[in-house]
Amino acid sequence: MLLATVLAAIAGYLDAVGFLHLGGYFVSFMSGNTTRAAVEAVNGRWVSAGRAAGLIGLFFVGVVAGSLLSRSRDGRSMVLWATTVIIGGAATARSLGVGVPAIVVIAVAMGLLNATFQRGGEVSIGITYMTGTLVKAGQRLVDGFFGGSRTAWLRYLAMWIALAMGAVIGAYVYTRLPDAVLWIAAGALLLTTSITTVVRRRSESSGHREH
Repeated sequence: MLLATVLAAIAGYLDAVGFLHLGGYFVSFMSGNTTRAAVEAVNGRWVSAGRAAGLIGLFFVGVVAGSLLSRSRDGRSMVLWATTVIIGGAATARSLGVGVPAIVVIAVAMGLLNATFQRGGEVSIGITYMTGTLVKAGQRLVDGFFGGSRTAWLRYLAMWIALAMGAVIGAYVYTRLPDAVLWIAAGALLLTTSITTVVRRRSESSGHREH
């Protein structure tokens, strides 16, 4: 759950950056983009509707790619490395003056990131969207009054808080250090991915020695 919380913070950070740079479009919150696409279409603003629809399409591409990568030998690490590479590429592109495309491609990375935790081909923990997480927090809170765990709901609440705090930091850095904003995210992802890969390999090696 610690890894999921850290990734939620990074996702919140990047979504805030994307929202500010793209003028009210999301790179990870596709429900928001869907609503915006519908409203813009109804009002005849087809270019704006197309932008929102395009982000949804890119996110979908990321989900498909992530689902494919998650089926590899160490799917979780593969997904995280692919996400890290994309964000690193986006940071490089933005440093070279390719602004909007560099931000837009983050939607692919966010789709990828949601394949980090899968069980039986289904996402077990959503990273970039918190509606379901808040629902689970509320449900687990009620479970605590009827014999269930008294603390399980706090894990889900922590993810929401992490995403919110990540968004705050992302917005702050975007307005104060715009040139470094994506490099910070890339660095955080590189560190998180490296640690995760090492921990998983050590765990795997320990398992083989026990057998």
